[in-house]
Amino acid sequence: MLRLIVVLSYLFNLSASAEYLLYSPERKNVEPVSYYFNGAFDVIQNPYYFSQENFWKKHKELFRRIGSPNHSIKRDGGYGKFFKDEFLTTRVVPNIGLHLIGGGYDTRLLQEYFKDKGASFPLLYAVTVSYLAHFGNEALELTNSNISSHDHIADLFIFDVAAVVLFQNDNVVKFFRDDLGMRHWHMQPMVESKKFDITNAGLNYIFRPDVFKSKVRPFLYLGMQTLAGGSYEFREKEFFSFAAGMALTDPLLQKGRFVTGLFYDKEDDLNWSVFMNGSEDYKIRMNLYPAFLRSRLGEFGFLIGARKGAEQVIGINYKLPLGLSYIF
Repeated sequence: MLRLIVVLSYLFNLSASAEYLLYSPERKNVEPVSYYFNGAFDVIQNPYYFSQENFWKKHKELFRRIGSPNHSIKRDGGYGKFFKDEFLTTRVVPNIGLHLIGGGYDTRLLQEYFKDKGASFPLLYAVTVSYLAHFGNEALELTNSNISSHDHIADLFIFDVAAVVLFQNDNVVKFFRDDLGMRHWHMQPMVESKKFDITNAGLNYIFRPDVFKSKVRPFLYLGMQTLAGGSYEFREKEFFSFAAGMALTDPLLQKGRFVTGLFYDKEDDLNWSVFMNGSEDYKIRMNLYPAFLRSRLGEFGFLIGARKGAEQVIGINYKLPLGLSYIF
């Protein structure tokens, strides 16, 4: 794996685009540590299927599973089952949507971030951060016995590698950015003050193509919550979006609860979002992002939510990759 990353880094940094296609130095629209927590703890949005307990112990088990891919694939049913499960069932949807497209987008974004910081091998740094996050996410998937080594091997060795290659092509990046209106709307990860668990983490992507050449556009929100709806551009590059869909409770059977979301974004930055009946058992969850509060209070981010039961959650982040939340 490391050799492959080094080779890819060397080859693609020879012909990397001189312009930034996804990263914005003015807005600083990615932060590697925050990205790690969003990616590594993405699956905790589904508390019915996954748990963040024994986080590092699960890493050890994950490395045991993927250390010998051939042996693991045969042990868990063979290559026929591997191909069927990962390419011919509904599992291929997150494989393509989140790992291939989302992972490729994020790796290219991180690559441009490290290039802006003057790194000699920005792709190597980007792939390292991306894979660390993916390793964490795959490790937490060990919580459920229905997830076999086939899932980890397909994600890490096929779709994640293909993602790096695919998004080195500038035309591919421009197609997703311009034609499909793809953007990353990742969450604001917070550490809970009492249990030191992570909450409010997640990797999310939106697609908003300007197919009607009007102020109204179709809107797709892709992540552990998958929603579809529409966006209205009430001022230039300012949108209100509404969408409804499903927050997964069983990712293999594609079962979940009905969830709705309302969003406001400006100049490609998500300013605030509100989810009703969404992931992590939140009855309601509002995130106010630094882009919304910057001109008023500084670089603040806020989380306000209520979970099913009696738990209320508030969180705050100030110029840090990880915020602090309190449950009462």
